[in-house]
Amino acid sequence: MKNLLVSFSGGETSGFMAQWLKNNYRELGYQNIVFVFANTGLENEQTLEFVERCDTKFELKLHWVEALVYQEERKGTGYTITNFEYAKRKGEPFESIIKKYGIPNPATPHCTRELKQKPIKAFAKVWFGGQPYHTAIGIRRDEIDRMNANAKEMGFIYPLINSKMIPMTKPMINLYWKSMPFRLELKGYQGNCTTCWKKSDKKLFQIAKENPSAFDFMNEMELKYPIDPLGHNKTFFRYNRSAKQILEQSKNWNKKVLNDADVYNYQLDLLGGESCEVWSECGS
Repeated sequence: MKNLLVSFSGGETSGFMAQWLKNNYRELGYQNIVFVFANTGLENEQTLEFVERCDTKFELKLHWVEALVYQEERKGTGYTITNFEYAKRKGEPFESIIKKYGIPNPATPHCTRELKQKPIKAFAKVWFGGQPYHTAIGIRRDEIDRMNANAKEMGFIYPLINSKMIPMTKPMINLYWKSMPFRLELKGYQGNCTTCWKKSDKKLFQIAKENPSAFDFMNEMELKYPIDPLGHNKTFFRYNRSAKQILEQSKNWNKKVLNDADVYNYQLDLLGGESCEVWSECGS
């Protein structure tokens, strides 16, 4: 295989992988490399800023893509090209997939497929001219359970788990970024997508207490699209809970979530990742 697509999720692990592959992809046997970030329209602004700074610092020549949904057509999701300045920030791509497919949740988890996987695959088909390629996924050694079970068949590689480098863990990634002039200005539990339904309750409750307005988009979507195309009532969160219910439940939650972005002890075992890599098993 000579072609490599690097899926940059917008997190620090993914950013580390991107810069490492920029310098080492030829040693791994690849001739061509391209870096892609899929914007859902619901990324934290700090994520977009971090992606832009990584692109500039590491000279990735990053391609920003967003989902192009063909409403009322039997046609799969495509992509449009954007950049930091023009990237959607009000959930527009996300709403477009909700309008066609309904609200995503644990029972119907189509958001990652439609907002990230399909736009990236559509881009890759054009970029590589239909030739085969591998996709590099930013999952660490301590997240090995998130590797896709069909990775080989789907052409996925995991450079931070099995390559010529030392397998990376969260504290090691943190140490790398601590030494850099910038890093992702988010707490570990905040993640890239503001209020992803794949987050644990404690993380959602913490975010709800700190920033209740983060749930505004999901609340608006639940009011605007309460019924999916098959006639089912839909809400975002586990156990058929709405954004409003999450906010209410958070009022009775009085604990604190550890910020794993500040963990630098190699011996500490593992807090798990929060950025949902595009083809990982997170949330499944």
